[in-house]
Amino acid sequence: MTAILGINCSGYHSSACLLINGQIAAAITEERITRIKQDKSFPTKAIRYCCNTANISLTEVTDIFIGWNPAYYMHRSDNMLHNAMKDRGKVSYLALNELALLNNTPLNGGAQMAIHQEIETISTHWRIHFVDHHEAHAANGFFQSAFQKADALIIDGFGEVSSGFAGTITHGGVKIYAVNRTPHSLGLLYTAFTDFLGFKPNGDEWKVMALASLGDPAIYYDLIRPMVKVDGVRYEVDLSFFESFLYFTPHYYSPKLVELFGDPLRCGAVLTEREYNIVAAVQRVTEETIFELLTNLHQQTGNENLIVGGGVFMNSVVNGQLYDKTPYKDIFIGGSPDDSGISVGSALFGSNYVLAEKTNIPRSQHNSFGKTYTNETIEAELKQRKLRYHMIDDPAQVAAMHIWDKKIVGWFQGASEFGQRALGNRSILADPTDPKTKDLVNATIKYRESFRPFAPAILAERQPEIFVSKTDQTSYFMEKVFSFQEDWKAHVPAVVHFDGSGRLQTVARDVTPLYYEMIAQFEALSDTPIVLNTSFNVNGMPLVETPGDAINCFYQSGIDTLIIHNYIVEK
Repeated sequence: MTAILGINCSGYHSSACLLINGQIAAAITEERITRIKQDKSFPTKAIRYCCNTANISLTEVTDIFIGWNPAYYMHRSDNMLHNAMKDRGKVSYLALNELALLNNTPLNGGAQMAIHQEIETISTHWRIHFVDHHEAHAANGFFQSAFQKADALIIDGFGEVSSGFAGTITHGGVKIYAVNRTPHSLGLLYTAFTDFLGFKPNGDEWKVMALASLGDPAIYYDLIRPMVKVDGVRYEVDLSFFESFLYFTPHYYSPKLVELFGDPLRCGAVLTEREYNIVAAVQRVTEETIFELLTNLHQQTGNENLIVGGGVFMNSVVNGQLYDKTPYKDIFIGGSPDDSGISVGSALFGSNYVLAEKTNIPRSQHNSFGKTYTNETIEAELKQRKLRYHMIDDPAQVAAMHIWDKKIVGWFQGASEFGQRALGNRSILADPTDPKTKDLVNATIKYRESFRPFAPAILAERQPEIFVSKTDQTSYFMEKVFSFQEDWKAHVPAVVHFDGSGRLQTVARDVTPLYYEMIAQFEALSDTPIVLNTSFNVNGMPLVETPGDAINCFYQSGIDTLIIHNYIVEK
């Protein structure tokens, strides 16, 4: 047996992933365990969770791969690191110290700094490797795609010294054609406008994406389009409008952007047509930049397959257009293109390129990499809380009946999903046919802005007749937005966005059979093969992980029914 860990401790979505014999045995973000939203601390608890889930000891782990390479900063003095690099180079010291504490072993005084795949030994058990951040993003997509060869476009806010790259990836390695150097970053441009509109940068970008459908992109397009210039498979941003790279400034945007558009919006202020139109133009420019880069990359390589990664590809509106707006015939995005997936990508990078284990993973259709809790564990938790509950033989049928009865259902089944999206194991479910459902869930459970849409989870075989798509696409990870067919928009108002679209989840019988059966049972009652699916949490709370988390969320919110494996609790 070979057991290796991948770690993300880059400052966003700390996480850990355990591979055993080249296969993903467990993966989780630190926030799921600590219950601190977007926990940035070192993923100590996530590491222990992965080992406990796979029933192995930390001492059985041989190699640890960290998805941030501090070698780029080691030529600078500590003083320069502190002042100029904001301590990014100290990721290495943080990682080594925390891992030593986990192992109860002091650092080896003779250790040498690792560069890429070179090895640093800090104990008798582990070899520590540092992986380039964006190559970890690429590995996360590629080794779950089942491709033998693919083009890769990685775009995020920033990595060690860049904001992504364009290249080609195979089982033999990564070939990079162009690197976009920080601070030229499409991700940071999007974040700057998130900041300008009064939202939280590096957290609320999906709110901006949702707002874009309310505006007219043509109003401000001619002002925003020149801010990004594409040159082949590279791009540059007009940095005079942005200041994310200046650590002493309070905002991601510059005074010049304020001069162009007027005063920024205060947090919580009422949005107006100006904000809708600005964000619509930002979304349009983002889309066009990505499509142009990919068209140019395809012209250079001629490859038919594509993987994409980095936080920018959490933009499901962009993702839904990739097939139609680029020449690629097969595209894989995956369930965690953001930084949470860096732990998975680092482990897969190390397994294949460093240890030569040659991962053979079928094309990924799920990310249920967490722990499965037994009925005995769940009942013990229910008894300890002194709750009234009873056992049910058919959770799918009971859930469907409650949803059809206009109840909002907390659905806790199987292994928890990795990443930021609930895909039917840690979900809140509701009736999409009731026009009141969206506002009810937003107001009594999610406590969030009314303009944010909910996802339609749809039976796979019914998707082509309900959604508009030029190709026979799937969206297993809720990663794409498509338009509804016209005759379905009025039928499922709770999951139709303002522009007639939906960020759908394709539900296949052989991937999540119980979840599929529940939707099929709902269709039998309602003639609708769709349920509203949103993550099992309230605003500001990470997705629930344990039965105890689910019970807490149930009683802190307006959820009517909790179905947790074969047990039901009602208010």
